[in-house]
Amino acid sequence: MDLKRRTLRHVDQIEFEHFLKYGEQAYGLTRQEIQGYDHELGVERAFDSVEHSYSEDFYYDILVDDQLVGRILLLKMGHYFQLDLMIFDSFSGRGYGTQAVQLALQESGALDIYEVRARVLPTSPHKEIAYHILTTNGFVQQEHYFSKGRRKRYSLQRP
Repeated sequence: MDLKRRTLRHVDQIEFEHFLKYGEQAYGLTRQEIQGYDHELGVERAFDSVEHSYSEDFYYDILVDDQLVGRILLLKMGHYFQLDLMIFDSFSGRGYGTQAVQLALQESGALDIYEVRARVLPTSPHKEIAYHILTTNGFVQQEHYFSKGRRKRYSLQRP
């Protein structure tokens, strides 16, 4: 399995179909937001979102034998990174999510300075799988999210 980093947030037909099926329950997307994705896909059925892409974020395609099996994002949220993961249905249950989280944390270096958090909605049909992936990767469940690492704080010493 490999991760391919993208410079821009990419959405295509396979991800859109995933959002159609799980968007509200698993990701908290409203129907209006999902329809917005459909509009943005246009005739190409894919788009790179310049408006929602930031240089400090990490956007990865998860590839197995050059086939896209899912996506993992690490989004900078001020003093922490938010982890978002999706494994497409036909590739679920093969350990790709667990391995992708491990690789993304290593390749991004996010834990070198920041805490990484992941939120799993109680309505998500993937809740138990997500809990397993996160705890296997060393995340600890807090009240409303999972977290790993700790923000490093530095102070400037003056003579």
